[in-house]
Amino acid sequence: MTVEFGLLGDIEARIDGRRLDIGHARQRCVLLAFLIDVNRAIPVDQLVDRVWSDRPPNHARNSLAGYVSRLRNLLADTEDAGISREPGGYVLTADPLSVDLHRFRSVVSQARASDDPREAAALFDRALGIWSDEPFVALDTPWVNDLRSGLEAERFSVQLDRNDAVLRVGRHGELLVELSATQAAHPLDERLAGQLMLALYRNGRQADALDTYRGIRERLVEALGVDPGLALRRVHQQILTGEVEEPTVNKAAAPHSTPAHPRVFQRSQSGLLRRATSFVGHERELDRVTDALRAGPLVPLTGVGGVGKTRLALEVARREQERFGDGVWVCELGPLEHADAVVHTVAASVWLRQQQGMDIEESVIEYLRVREVLLVFDNCEHVLEAAARLIDQIVQHCPRVSVLATSRQPLGVEGERIVDVPPLRVEDATRLFADRARASRPDFTLDDQPPGAVAEICRRVDCLPLGVELAAARMRVMSSLDVARRPDYLVLLRGGARGVLPRQQSLAETIAWSYRLLTEREQALFARVSAFAGCFDLEAAHGVCGADGASEADTLELLTGLVDKSMVVVSSVSQRTRYVVLETLRGYGRKLLAENGIDKQIALRHAVYFTALAERAGAAMHTAEEGEWVERMLPDYDNLRAAFEHAMDVDNVDLALRLVTSIPEAVGLRIYELAEWAERVIVVADPDHRLFPAAVGTAARVAWNHADFARAKSLAALAQGRVPGRGTARVSYPSDVVADVALFEGEPMKALAYWEGEAARARGDDDPIRLVWALAVVAICHGVLGTPDIALPAAQEAVAVAEKTGNPTARSMAYFALGYLLRKSETERALALFGDAARLAADVQNFWSYGNALMEAAATRAVHGDPAAAAQMFIGVLDHWGQVGDWPAQWLNLRYITRLLVRVSADDDAAFLYWAFVNAGKPSPLTPAQLDALADRLGPARLDALSAPPARDAAVVARARSSLERYIKHTAVLAM
Repeated sequence: MTVEFGLLGDIEARIDGRRLDIGHARQRCVLLAFLIDVNRAIPVDQLVDRVWSDRPPNHARNSLAGYVSRLRNLLADTEDAGISREPGGYVLTADPLSVDLHRFRSVVSQARASDDPREAAALFDRALGIWSDEPFVALDTPWVNDLRSGLEAERFSVQLDRNDAVLRVGRHGELLVELSATQAAHPLDERLAGQLMLALYRNGRQADALDTYRGIRERLVEALGVDPGLALRRVHQQILTGEVEEPTVNKAAAPHSTPAHPRVFQRSQSGLLRRATSFVGHERELDRVTDALRAGPLVPLTGVGGVGKTRLALEVARREQERFGDGVWVCELGPLEHADAVVHTVAASVWLRQQQGMDIEESVIEYLRVREVLLVFDNCEHVLEAAARLIDQIVQHCPRVSVLATSRQPLGVEGERIVDVPPLRVEDATRLFADRARASRPDFTLDDQPPGAVAEICRRVDCLPLGVELAAARMRVMSSLDVARRPDYLVLLRGGARGVLPRQQSLAETIAWSYRLLTEREQALFARVSAFAGCFDLEAAHGVCGADGASEADTLELLTGLVDKSMVVVSSVSQRTRYVVLETLRGYGRKLLAENGIDKQIALRHAVYFTALAERAGAAMHTAEEGEWVERMLPDYDNLRAAFEHAMDVDNVDLALRLVTSIPEAVGLRIYELAEWAERVIVVADPDHRLFPAAVGTAARVAWNHADFARAKSLAALAQGRVPGRGTARVSYPSDVVADVALFEGEPMKALAYWEGEAARARGDDDPIRLVWALAVVAICHGVLGTPDIALPAAQEAVAVAEKTGNPTARSMAYFALGYLLRKSETERALALFGDAARLAADVQNFWSYGNALMEAAATRAVHGDPAAAAQMFIGVLDHWGQVGDWPAQWLNLRYITRLLVRVSADDDAAFLYWAFVNAGKPSPLTPAQLDALADRLGPARLDALSAPPARDAAVVARARSSLERYIKHTAVLAM
């Protein structure tokens, strides 16, 4: 008997076409949980969580066993599916293609792999035809709501891919109505706008295509304060000049050519850096890895150190990045010394903050669950277990994420498609040698070399790319024949200790050989720069590694020699030139430090230098040079972590306190361990230390960001009322946290009294940055109290003081506060002020100020402008706070959204969010008048019936998003 399951609509099970009675909602939820992870054992606790969330009944396990038993009996008539109990939990065994969701994903994979646009379009249509309705609408649990939102996002991504394929084969006429309607629901989606522009142009409506561009540009500027991205601007330029690519109706796709349905628009988000050198060799492996990546979600590249795994992975990522709508991100694990830092590094790579109510790993999984991303995990071997565990979770729970990993051994994760990267063939190694030799000696040609000399050098280094490149760098000072004739050097490239793989021996000796060719002073600097975790600049190289009495110019000369000889690589990731030591070379250099007995001395110099640098940056963050220092400090994430860990390892509490309390706010937002560092150091610090209050304030502020107000207040209390000194980072005042908790918990008078006192104290201390902050919050408190006119002088003074400082964050905060007071009386001016505040905050990457400005602009537009435009803006703000991880701000955003839904009569959705606030113990998001209006329209019985047990924060956000999207679609239909 044939069994079929349906999820993309109502939950169904059929045997030979006969629909089975699955039972009530809880039992349907159990079946859904099984089918999402068909053929995988699901732990009982996970099933309970999926069905009941965090409010299971006392006998949940017994109830679950009953549901499973009834489902097992339903499937008893077929051998094609069954439910069994295994050590890892329950598992439903069936052909994945018997489930419509997995069948949908299978067809989509075929479409995306196709080189024929006609075939791709047909396959995309077939996949979308598998959907019958919104998935499992009768179920309403946090897990189900999150899953539903993710599937809707997945379908939308497929619709965009299908549009591209249809456009490629010239069927633009049939898309016009559909694209116009879809754009009304997604007015800020640039890829969709590019598709509509192209369809309009090809239908002879060039003017309408240009109007579409003008429209989305205006919306982007108004809603987000940004211009369209490069890809959409390119489509616009092509339409202006009439140079739009023709459809490929009569074109045959060539093997390995650009896919036949490339995107009209590709998002620019990417963590790939531009490579300074060309890709030479490993072309066959490039095809193998690409094929493996298209066939499965996890591809580890394995092989000996120096064989070129990283370079190959990055080249594959560069060539495949158009397939991933949400970007390609590189997670560099090489600098890590502790396995616990793996998940933090991944979060930092995608710029994600820990979510309230989740640990950092859950936050990463939740963020990636609905995104189309390629992650490159580089250098996994020394943190293999932690990396493999995280990758396994990503592969299991994030259906549109693919992972490339480099490691010296397989990950051991189910389903991995291992590609072993071999050494180069001699002819490829020779080409690589010639290419790299020309970089340092432009007149180098293979034809001018003695026959066989270069090939012999390549063989002696086992044709490993790293060894080849190091040897090629010697061409600046030696001929190939000289190198080939020097047995005293080449003998070092083979042999060594027993028990070590021969290629590993060869690579290690290649490094030793290159090291011996350095001058004595270059050798000393090479060993010392290996102490850096990640990249470094010239000032850091001199400050940490410079010889006694040497000038910075002396250090630069030596560093230039190391770059010329390929022992250090230039990596310009910001406006300042930065350098990096490759991992294999770094390990060799650190071994030299230990052998010479100076490893601890250099580690201390490293920690002292970066602590002092953080202190300089912290002070500069209060000046007009804030943006420059943000750009300077962000690349030093790994070095700041290493400095803190060394300070703690050697019990240098003073150094650890100085570092924790000096990390600038914008940088601290990326260092997701900052809360852990602060809490670790205050445990061992003397409470009388001058920096203790600021450290306590830092820990308390992070707890506040996670909406853990009780913990925030208990941490702040450790300061016992002591106030940090002048110039302390804006996020590190303990009493500020207590006042902000009062403001968010409905005690604005208490917060106002505190901030008025702080304004007076800042005047007395002649601290303009602190004064701006205090005056701005005074204004906000009055706005909350409904007395904006009283606070206008304070807000205007904040603007005047901020302008004198030239500090972008201070100016952003002041503009925001003034705009907040003018929302009702001078709406257009308020919106302009919010726009200026957002722009200033974005310039210095201040996520908090940027998000607040966007949120208040949306709230203002909801009341005094276009509700549909406000709804679209609110969706962007939901995403922003979700990524930043500021839950107090997210709940304020949800409060505004609830009021908008009442205003537009989306009553069921408004009631859901209202009860979410009430059941979470938070103040009502509605005024009494708004609540009465909602109750009148719904009726008291219906309003009470919509109450539900407390939902997870992420589920509330998902419901808010789906509510806004339904409203936007509704208004778009009415407008047609």
